[in-house]
Amino acid sequence: MRVTTIGRYTPEPGTLVEWRAAPAAVAAVAKLPRHPAPPSFNQRFHLETAVRGAAGRDAGTWLAFAFDLPGRADIDVLEAVLVHWIRRHETLRSGFSVPEGGGPDDVERRVLPPERVALVRSEAGRFDSARHLAAHLRRRFDEECRPLSWPSYLPGAIVRPDRTTLFCGFDHCDVDGYSLALAVHELGEIHQALSRGRPVELPETGSFVEYCAEERSPVPAPARDDPAMRPWRELARACGGAPPAFPLDLGVPPGQVRPQLSECRRLLDAPATADLEEACRAAGGSLFTGLLAAAGLAARRLGAAADGFRLLTPLHTRTDPRWRAAVGWFTRVAPIAFDVDVEERFPETLAAAHQAFRAALATVAVPFPAVLAALEGGLTRTRDDVFMLSYIDYRRFPGADRYPDCDPWHISNETVADDAQFWVSRTRDGLFLRARCPDTPLARANLSAYLAEWCGVLASARPA
Repeated sequence: MRVTTIGRYTPEPGTLVEWRAAPAAVAAVAKLPRHPAPPSFNQRFHLETAVRGAAGRDAGTWLAFAFDLPGRADIDVLEAVLVHWIRRHETLRSGFSVPEGGGPDDVERRVLPPERVALVRSEAGRFDSARHLAAHLRRRFDEECRPLSWPSYLPGAIVRPDRTTLFCGFDHCDVDGYSLALAVHELGEIHQALSRGRPVELPETGSFVEYCAEERSPVPAPARDDPAMRPWRELARACGGAPPAFPLDLGVPPGQVRPQLSECRRLLDAPATADLEEACRAAGGSLFTGLLAAAGLAARRLGAAADGFRLLTPLHTRTDPRWRAAVGWFTRVAPIAFDVDVEERFPETLAAAHQAFRAALATVAVPFPAVLAALEGGLTRTRDDVFMLSYIDYRRFPGADRYPDCDPWHISNETVADDAQFWVSRTRDGLFLRARCPDTPLARANLSAYLAEWCGVLASARPA
């Protein structure tokens, strides 16, 4: 599964079909009673931004998948596939709204019963240009993938004689990156079954709405000496009570945003990635902690991180079997802080990064509201974004063996930014990076220098 941004996505032209919820379904949602499940903590944070109308964030924070089905797809079958899938996942039948004049504390959730799901389709016409097609998708996702509406996603298809691309854009409230890979697999399985008149055979799954209720249920505050709190306390102390920020100057003061600068590139090919992983494991680490170590060394070589390298990393929370096949936003952030070796040696820095990551894993068991309650003074947001590094190995997902045939994509929007964020993904073709930061002259220069150093460390860490 390849990761990109809408500005770099080049879909092959074809005839575009879109689906929306049937008017009767939309009307039914509006009349439903308020559902007792609150937003998850991630959703709450996201919805707060939407409710207060953060400056500069007019475009939606959406993400999308796209993948190919062989031949000219039967549109009626595709519609049945989408209905089946939406009925399967309760979060796709769940929507948020705010009463007129309400604030973040007044957000209400409503959930449509599965039997009332119905779609209507429209043909958006024939597109002969990849650029115009991508621009149309961006505009439609911006319009439809909104957190305070239902549905907050837009499915569709690009139909051609030899193959059909099925896609769907979602507001972040609906999905995480893991969910997009699950969607590609499940929709492919459902399409194959319905096309052949067979029953759909997918594992039973729990509901993200149920997960939200459990996550937000009251839990005792962790003890002061709880090992799970130590990484958070150390991070908060080192960062002055704020989340970590990228260690190089990006030219944007706190409280301001700039248009987003995006970078997508391959870091290493498949053999080089395997060599790096082998080297990291031989030194007692892992590929991910090797990436962390290289990220810290890159900062140190540019004159930063002298007092330590600090960032957040998102980790999935699908540890309960109920959530493994569920669509939703199943992540929590974990704090990472380690010292970069003063002589800038990779093995020593890797050992520190690996130890920090092992300590961070224990923090995922503590819901973030409990973390904030236990931190003296909490964490004060000075920016909308936080410095983070995410890692995902797409080779491990169900259906990954079919990726060469179905050409799946994870597509993110380009909006505004006030800090740097990095997503690294591994596929059968190697190691890939997507990065975002504010688009300023200083950020361009510092991001370019940082990525050059990071890639240099990764290359030199491999065995000769």
